[in-house]
Amino acid sequence: MPQYQLATDGDWYEQHYYPFIIQREFPSYETFWQKFIIPLTRRPADIHFKDDIELAQIGRTANDICISQLHYSVLRHLIRAYEIRDGEKIEVDHAVLGLSALCGAQDVAFELLERFRNPALYEPWADKRRGNLLSGREAQRAWKKADNYPLQNIRDYRNNLIHARMPPGIQKEGIIYLPKIGKEIKYFDWRNVTNLNLRNQLLLINDFSKPADILWTAWQDTVQYLESRWQLHLLPLLPHI
Repeated sequence: MPQYQLATDGDWYEQHYYPFIIQREFPSYETFWQKFIIPLTRRPADIHFKDDIELAQIGRTANDICISQLHYSVLRHLIRAYEIRDGEKIEVDHAVLGLSALCGAQDVAFELLERFRNPALYEPWADKRRGNLLSGREAQRAWKKADNYPLQNIRDYRNNLIHARMPPGIQKEGIIYLPKIGKEIKYFDWRNVTNLNLRNQLLLINDFSKPADILWTAWQDTVQYLESRWQLHLLPLLPHI
């Protein structure tokens, strides 16, 4: 089988974002694509997946298709976060959307890692548990527990932004600073900021950060986690090509 490259043989998103995300920060994405996903496709005829009969002929199943789709979905979530992170102006609402995209990438990655580890436990097309058939939700929970709830500080922060009260901000030089990840609980009571004069507010600035910096930190932690787990849990079990 020829050695395919994402930069020339991926779909539009994979080709376009290859130098910005994959090559620079997540190279294991391409390695997994080459070794695990390419055999599932009809290349060189087209990029689409084989049907069940064709899969059976190479000893693969619908579980492999599910994992491949999750793999691609991780990238698409990262692309959404990257586009926001790389914008000219990142304000509070941009950070909320960017963090949501990163948590989406995390959720999908957790499911993928668990399904790869225990493929027989999970039904490939179930959206939720149906009788004895476990779904992606259970896979996500299982992986998080097994890996000691990774990236939970980012997930808690995003959940507080989306599902709880908005955090207070401190305005400095025309920029609204938000509590840093891990500091937000200290400021659930807005009065801890709003009842202070400007000078005393600025004394708290070490607990606060620009939305762009918060998103950048969450991006780095997320992508580094993905790269490390791909290297540790996925790539060593793939065939050499």
